[in-house]
Amino acid sequence: MVKRISSVVLAWVFGVMLLQPARAVEPINLGDQRELMFDGHLFSSVRGLSFRQHRPMEREKTLDFSAPWEGRRPFGFSVTGYATVLTEPGRFRMYYASWYGHRLKPGDPEQQFTGYCESRDGIHWERPKLGRVQFDGNKQNNILFQGGSISHNFAPFIDTRPGVPDDEKYKAVGGNGKAYVFGSPDGVEWRKLRETPIVDGTEKAFDRYGAIHWGNNPANPRAILDSHNLAFWDSARGRYVFFFRAHLPALDRAGREVKGTVRSVMMCTSKDFREWSGIRPIDLGVPRQAWRTALYTTSLQPYPRAPHMLVGFPLLTIPRRPFKGDSFGMSETGLMYSRDGERFTLADESLMPPGRDMRNWTKHGNMFAWGLTQTADDELSMYYHQHDHQSTMHLKRATIRVDGFVSLHAGRYPGGEAISRPLVFSGNELELNVATGAGGGVRVGLVDAVTGQVIPGLEASDEFYGDQVAHVVHWDGKKDLSKVAGRVVRLKLTLYDADLYSLRFRP
Repeated sequence: MVKRISSVVLAWVFGVMLLQPARAVEPINLGDQRELMFDGHLFSSVRGLSFRQHRPMEREKTLDFSAPWEGRRPFGFSVTGYATVLTEPGRFRMYYASWYGHRLKPGDPEQQFTGYCESRDGIHWERPKLGRVQFDGNKQNNILFQGGSISHNFAPFIDTRPGVPDDEKYKAVGGNGKAYVFGSPDGVEWRKLRETPIVDGTEKAFDRYGAIHWGNNPANPRAILDSHNLAFWDSARGRYVFFFRAHLPALDRAGREVKGTVRSVMMCTSKDFREWSGIRPIDLGVPRQAWRTALYTTSLQPYPRAPHMLVGFPLLTIPRRPFKGDSFGMSETGLMYSRDGERFTLADESLMPPGRDMRNWTKHGNMFAWGLTQTADDELSMYYHQHDHQSTMHLKRATIRVDGFVSLHAGRYPGGEAISRPLVFSGNELELNVATGAGGGVRVGLVDAVTGQVIPGLEASDEFYGDQVAHVVHWDGKKDLSKVAGRVVRLKLTLYDADLYSLRFRP
């Protein structure tokens, strides 16, 4: 709902007078891309407002890992994990691992499997009978393929690179200790794109960064790649990127070096998905710390509504005895993001803590799958494993408002204001993903960033109150901003009892 106000507001004019001309400041080239309110990237001044993180809402159980080859019957608990969810027109696909062979005595790495499911709505999933791999005497199961060099952590994606060959529309990485790359025309029939691994731990970069060998023994293979390693086409930077597990030196809470126990993530890039270079640890902006930045997985992916942003839901490992199981630590899911694909920010607050269910206080507690799916116009779905290595292990769905991970938050009146850095936009309408309370409101004004003067007619918008994921801002009932598109401007946002999740200048 919109309430009109006077086009000239003394408080607004006074605020503009405080702005200084910004001739020497490089403007943000915003174009028509959507910007999420993860942090103060857009703003030169934020007063009376804060950035508030939001947690997903738990929904229904979507898949019970009870198939014979998933381990529950012979071992008493399920041995599955590392789910990947792909979105296609009219269909969702899911791939996941079963480490069945690791629990056999003696162990048999070749008895690891990749499972496959499909869904029409992202909520109800079916196991198709693929007839491909024999288990327990028959092929009437949903096993896509088996083998330790593939199935330990097979992670596919849909390749959106322009000009990609039809028989490589789907690509994947897989392998424990060595990473292999795969291609497929349909997501079911896969082949190796090269016989040799793209990463195997012998590369000089691992010595340069102190990557650790199993047991700290130089004769053993590197402690790498035994995780949900991910690759995808990064369209914003025109490259493939690969994020993978490595054990790296780090510090404990007292600042002392920790050897051999800290899980972290490295990355490398490629132009053709076959030859890779630039192996390096991801840059978190802080020293690696065992209690803060130990990453079991990242779940990094381009955010579908703003592909220049990489968003991840890492499994954060804490060196503390879990309540369930006897492994090296327990975990919870966090939130991380990057605007340039090189520097990553790890949020201070967890996204999905273990919670009251004691069966989630485990090594893989609430481990997120890779892949965000939009299951409604205003809703994103995400999937996560619960009850790790227990008889009740399952995959659950959670939902969050589109763009709703973090908001620019204002308390009750008078709230506060944020003034943007100089920016240039294309398009002719300003769209906000915003929610207010019954007594809340949001206004937007535009200022010429060079002169510091208000732009006539755009001093202060009609006040908005309500809850919309795509509200178009109006000034005295008009929304057309084409006359200032391409001009260096600043935004002034005035909010009270409100949350702003994203903004976009749209065509």
